[in-house]
Amino acid sequence: MSEALASGGAARWLVLGAGGHARSLLDVIERRGDTVVGVCGEARGPAWSVPVLGSDAELAETAVRTGSLVALGIGDNTRRLELLRWAESAGLRVPALVARTATVASTASLGPGVVVLEHAHVGPYATLGRAVVVNTMAVVEHDAVVGDGSHVGPGATILGAARVGPGTLIGAGVRLLPGVRVGAGAVAGTGAVVTADVADGGTVTGMPARPLEASR
Repeated sequence: MSEALASGGAARWLVLGAGGHARSLLDVIERRGDTVVGVCGEARGPAWSVPVLGSDAELAETAVRTGSLVALGIGDNTRRLELLRWAESAGLRVPALVARTATVASTASLGPGVVVLEHAHVGPYATLGRAVVVNTMAVVEHDAVVGDGSHVGPGATILGAARVGPGTLIGAGVRLLPGVRVGAGAVAGTGAVVTADVADGGTVTGMPARPLEASR
């Protein structure tokens, strides 16, 4: 289990990624009172307020030289998990990153590379696998499990003892009812209310959620 860092620790961070998700992490880190040494990736959008590093090798060298932690600022589930493996193989530290306004129960388990964004909640005995994103105002309730490389979108709620497989996207505003199981690589579309299990690789939408082909 990766130890979630408490706010106000004045840690140094490097962010892997230079797109929208990386900007969210930059804000989270700075609100914690920590320092972002730089970001690494193809910079997009407005100018960055921190240095943009040109390569993974430069990031690794900078992380070692500055004693920085690494945060995974990549929205794509597969790529984020790949980068966690790369960072670990390079000997870099990739702890869980928890926003200052988020709440995480003391009995919850957070894997390496997890990010819990502003005003999100992770309940008692919940388990977040490796490189999981719990986005802004999302809730992962007691005893729920979210598999490696999955993303719980803004405002989504995973209720008690629900299970989310690896590489899964739970869209913004989705509700997973207690005990529901969502398979590996599945997608629950924005606003869906998931009342029954979802197969591996399946896509469901609607209220109540139905397989995409059945909802047309």
